[in-house]
Amino acid sequence: MRKLVIEQRVGSALTLRTEGLDALGHPEIAASVKDEGLKGDLEDFLFFICRYVEGANRLGPGETLAYGYWLTRFEERDGKTLEVWEYNSNATQFVKGASLTLDYWHQQHATCLRYGTRFEPPRPDKLTVLSKGVLEGLPVQGVRYLSPEPMSGWWITTDQYDGNVKSLQREHTYHLTAARPELAKYLALPHGFRFDLSTGDDVWKDDRVAANR
Repeated sequence: MRKLVIEQRVGSALTLRTEGLDALGHPEIAASVKDEGLKGDLEDFLFFICRYVEGANRLGPGETLAYGYWLTRFEERDGKTLEVWEYNSNATQFVKGASLTLDYWHQQHATCLRYGTRFEPPRPDKLTVLSKGVLEGLPVQGVRYLSPEPMSGWWITTDQYDGNVKSLQREHTYHLTAARPELAKYLALPHGFRFDLSTGDDVWKDDRVAANR
């Protein structure tokens, strides 16, 4: 039977480790978060990995695994344990821990649950359409269309957008969430959804957009 043990607790930081994967000939997995408030999400993540391994899959040093919106990687620690690392917010390098991955997971699931819809996060390397002012922090409106690769489907604009599509730019979605982390929670809403933060926190499903296939 697989279980989790607390390996380390320092202040609000927490490290959990699996027990029982070694019986399958697989290294144990250890993961840490900076905020113990993510403990439940950390437990869910590690049990997800346990089920993945029990399904005849294996993880090795340097291998990556997407979890929701973000990307994790496994690094060898002591020959018997793999440690979870994750992309930093700019997706330029991997850093120890799973805080960002699980924070995105928690916020995006909470948003989808609030609006009673399925969880469909884009990959962070997909492209999102942005107008001037988005990365600079202005109030935004967003809509997600059903879109071909390599697009995320999201179009996010500010009042600086004048309707000229040539003025729009396409950016990797990780650039958006690095510059505007408060927008990350909306990105797992499926196509057909809109949000408008220019006058508050308005989120709704646009049936005309949703029907556009």
